[in-house]
Amino acid sequence: MEVEIKPYTKDLVNSVKDFNTRLKKGGQSVKFPESNIPEWLPKIDERKIYQEYFLAVENGLTVRGAYCLKKQEFSFEGDVISIGNFQSPVSEGIINKAYNPIGIKLLADVLKRQPLLYVLGMGGYEYPFPKMLRAAGWSLISVPFFFRVNHPYKFLRRNKYLRKTKFRGLLLDIFAHTGLGWIAIKLLQAFLKLNTEKKISASYEVVDHFSHWADELWNICKDKFSMIAVRDKNTINILYPENNKKFIRLKILLNNRIVGWAVVLDTQMSKNRQFGNMRVGSIVDCLSLPENVFTVIKSATSFLEKRRVDVIVSNQSHFFLYNAFKKAGYIRGPSNFIFAASKKLTELLYPFEQNKKNIFLNRGDGDGPIHF
Repeated sequence: MEVEIKPYTKDLVNSVKDFNTRLKKGGQSVKFPESNIPEWLPKIDERKIYQEYFLAVENGLTVRGAYCLKKQEFSFEGDVISIGNFQSPVSEGIINKAYNPIGIKLLADVLKRQPLLYVLGMGGYEYPFPKMLRAAGWSLISVPFFFRVNHPYKFLRRNKYLRKTKFRGLLLDIFAHTGLGWIAIKLLQAFLKLNTEKKISASYEVVDHFSHWADELWNICKDKFSMIAVRDKNTINILYPENNKKFIRLKILLNNRIVGWAVVLDTQMSKNRQFGNMRVGSIVDCLSLPENVFTVIKSATSFLEKRRVDVIVSNQSHFFLYNAFKKAGYIRGPSNFIFAASKKLTELLYPFEQNKKNIFLNRGDGDGPIHF
């Protein structure tokens, strides 16, 4: 098997289509993009954030695997360095064991192109990919998942994740119809808020785009974290463009002074494998100094509550954010959102065990809020 890994060029589009067809016939729903130009983050102008596609090609024509490499600048306590995010690796080995080595080849290739590499997501530790990364010496941590229930009845009746068996479904129906579930959820969320700070004079504004104030905020935040993606106005306007109306951008003020921002979504789900048909609010991204994170989370939560979403969810890694969500009445649930750092990236974060709590990551740092 003579396989070369090379950039995805236009002449290989039909080969990728054939690759996707074979995966589908093999019972897999995964599908690699059938255009060599990334739709989300194309490499244009002088952008410092972009995606590139690479293909594992057998005998110069047949595609047997593929991956996406996202390049982006990160700040490591103020030192800004371009690193890579290994995204969407897929191998024909998932339907034909003869091609199992392709997965290893893809990983080796991306590490040659960018040794400072991370992966975000992966669905949980039990899957083959995170197991492979751990075996290869990568450092893995879970990015905590938080949720706050606004409408307990709908949450209990429509939550597919909790209703995996008939018995669970029946039990949740009893809790929903008797009102016991409403009481339990509201009491738990109220208990978590017992130590909440005194009332603060915070406010928020919905904005169409990020301007100079976002740069000012970034400049005072960038050296406060052991690792954080650059969040200046140019970068976040690319990630959350003005013409994409699903993103709601909030400018957060405290005593009439800008202290942070948040990007939220309000999504009506339909037969979602986790949320069923619930209306889900999500805090996708945010930024503030550590001392202002509670103000940001509380403001974003208030905004989504007023829109009457059924549940609000978020994945956030930083320990200050963990405390902020708890104080805002959020429950920490099981997370399938995993951060994995290559050996070289782990070295940059040395000592990793000490610095991992100060890493700032959320859904905005991976392949986007694709499930929201």
